[in-house]
Amino acid sequence: MNFYEQLRDMRKLKGFTIRELADRSGVSSAYISQIENGNRGVPSPDVLMKLSEGLNTPYSNLMEIAGYLEQSQDSGNSKDYVKPRVNLRRFLRDNELSFDGIELTEQDKEWIERMLTVLFWKDKKKEDQV
Repeated sequence: MNFYEQLRDMRKLKGFTIRELADRSGVSSAYISQIENGNRGVPSPDVLMKLSEGLNTPYSNLMEIAGYLEQSQDSGNSKDYVKPRVNLRRFLRDNELSFDGIELTEQDKEWIERMLTVLFWKDKKKEDQV
């Protein structure tokens, strides 16, 4: 399977449109479309990094699929898989979100961010006292 087919499949499995992936990654929707249609070659490692962030997929996976890295023998071994960390503050700011079917406004997201900051600041302060 070619890189462009695998990228398209990854995007669709995540439930993203090309536009959503473009918004999440910072790579233009036109460029993503050209890649997925096979009209462009394999993107540079810099573009793959952006796409990995947009897809919330390990960068090394895209680098392997693109042929920049050799595929490891146990790359399909799920016990070695480490989920990538997601910056929750960035996630809140950069995405359109809903909770129980209710669209969150920018003010809602800011309020959630403040509550999380207080929660984790309090826990961090407790750790420092121990």
